[in-house]
Amino acid sequence: MKKFLFVIVVAAATLFAGNVNAQTKIGYIRIDDIVGLLPELAPEKVNMDTVGAQYVRDSVLPEVEYKREEYNKKLMEYSDSTKKLSAQVKELMLKDINELQQYLNSVDGGIQQILQAKQQEFLRPFYAKARKAIEAVAKKKGYTHVMNTETFLVAPETDDLSLAVIAELGIKLPEQPKPGTKPAAAPTKPAAK
Repeated sequence: MKKFLFVIVVAAATLFAGNVNAQTKIGYIRIDDIVGLLPELAPEKVNMDTVGAQYVRDSVLPEVEYKREEYNKKLMEYSDSTKKLSAQVKELMLKDINELQQYLNSVDGGIQQILQAKQQEFLRPFYAKARKAIEAVAKKKGYTHVMNTETFLVAPETDDLSLAVIAELGIKLPEQPKPGTKPAAAPTKPAAK
């Protein structure tokens, strides 16, 4: 009797697992590529290298310049008065100078982090737009899970939803030449006489 019950439990578990697998459909996309194709982010409209630069100029650089001036001023004071000051005062001055020098040495990395954060903040609505399109395509095609391409090492091409998402967003891709045809030749200029 116990053996019979065990067989029924295993059969039920197998049927349940098979039923769960039948309901799961996984697709994948290249979200960064899709966002990069959005017309609003075309290179002639947005230069991503300058996103956040105004913020850095207005908010970060004034403080950096102030600290640089303080550093130079304290360095001059220290070098001008080293013979007149006690060891304790010299030590405090050196401590201030070293702290300012460390701050100035770390500024470049901090500015890069600020620029990256500003770029991410700028891109957030574009990723949200792409995500809505991904969700719409997944729902239309019956996908329960959509992952980024980098997640998979191997996946069937039929589960790549990138082109469907691009179509959902209304993005026109440049036409690719058909195999076996030659691309149109560019017009040539007549030779100068």
